[in-house]
Amino acid sequence: MNIFDGLYGYEKLMLLCGLILFVFALAAITVMIVQRRDFKMAMALIVLAIVLMGFPGIQAVKFSQDTVELDRIRMQPQAPTDPVQKQQAQQALSNLEQRAAGNPQLQAQVSDGYRAIGEVDKAYRLAQSVLHEKPSAQVQATLVPVLTAKLNQVQANAPITAPPPAAAASAPPAAASTAVATAPPAGIGSVAATPAPAPASSTPAATAPMDSARQHQIAEIATQLQSTGAVLPAASHAALAKAYVVLGQPQKAQANVDAARRIDPNIRINPAVLRAARTGSHP
Repeated sequence: MNIFDGLYGYEKLMLLCGLILFVFALAAITVMIVQRRDFKMAMALIVLAIVLMGFPGIQAVKFSQDTVELDRIRMQPQAPTDPVQKQQAQQALSNLEQRAAGNPQLQAQVSDGYRAIGEVDKAYRLAQSVLHEKPSAQVQATLVPVLTAKLNQVQANAPITAPPPAAAASAPPAAASTAVATAPPAGIGSVAATPAPAPASSTPAATAPMDSARQHQIAEIATQLQSTGAVLPAASHAALAKAYVVLGQPQKAQANVDAARRIDPNIRINPAVLRAARTGSHP
């Protein structure tokens, strides 16, 4: 950490100008004392230099305090339940986020801070902006808890018993062919039977886009998590195991179950996920 960390451009300029002016004023005072001249004007320059350095200095101290608070926030085992405490943490994180531009490591730490206080959506949005810049391996490793939390959030209520995507895609044509085969001859009966398929077909049309979008998001986050190149903790492998079960890829799910148990033999994994991964099919 250097003296310019966390300062805006104009604050850096103020600090630099203040330092230069301060050195110049000291030199001027020295010369005037030697020449027995009045150095009141030089003293005014000293005051101006102190003012120029003071404001950025105060901001730097606040930034340093916020970084200490950030470390404390990230170390919390669970999100704060006290509204006042959470609001204070949000304020510190917001201040750091504003001053973290151009500093991917700090942005990643702030993202993890939002995750630690339960603001998973905000944490993931910031993480995505950091990942878009293709950061270093260290920065990506910092984002692993954020990606894991977002993956768990998205698939929190995902049905593990759902059929694989291929089976789901083949269901509508079968239903349609059955309807055609059983359609009554033209006449009074056909008029009464015609509206019947409409409600049944409208239900999949309403729910399919939501399920598809959700599966796409799960697949995207899982890819981001595995592409970090970091050594994943057991919790991340457990989240990936469920993700691959939901996506209909039981072999990848089993590989992540095994990895999670190697890291932490006592880790708790959803029994339905274990069965689906082990048998290669949904329960």
